[in-house]
Amino acid sequence: MSGSGLTVTVVGWAATTPREITGDGVPYTSFRLAATPRWFDSRAGAWTDGQTEWITVKAFRDVALNVGSSIRKGDPVLATGRLRTEEWQGEQGPRSSLVLDVTALGHDLTRGRAAFTRTVNVAADAARSGAGRPSAGGQDDDPWATAAGTDVVGEDEFAEEDDRAGREAADQEPAAAGAALASAGSGRAAGTP
Repeated sequence: MSGSGLTVTVVGWAATTPREITGDGVPYTSFRLAATPRWFDSRAGAWTDGQTEWITVKAFRDVALNVGSSIRKGDPVLATGRLRTEEWQGEQGPRSSLVLDVTALGHDLTRGRAAFTRTVNVAADAARSGAGRPSAGGQDDDPWATAAGTDVVGEDEFAEEDDRAGREAADQEPAAAGAALASAGSGRAAGTP
């Protein structure tokens, strides 16, 4: 990210449904993110929640277009961007809110699985390459480009791997399911939230 500012990564939950807004020709999407620190209190023998921080996440341009079709209220997310304070005059006087202008945003894979679909923005690609003309080097300029009319989602080399741990967990009681997933290398100890 260019320029000055405080660049941070926030881990939390999408607390509202993303709103897509098109103003001045620049698409942007906004939603509220709740981030609550959590730790195990060994003296109390229980998990403790800290104070929830509320942040307005704003995504612009291509990121904004992808947020609306990817993030839903309640999803666990990771958001990286420039943190700033937005101030305005409310009915009860001056107000302020933390805002994160994101440069990268995605699902928190420690909380679940996600499937990725590459997007192809034909209009933006045409504008970048000069009013619809192919770039001098053609598609070879972008090794990740997807040719028009081809299937954007390719074959997954791991698709044939069986998911025994997930199927076993689905057939067990909740406590046993957690242990099965933990032993399968989920990265989370059994019994932790």
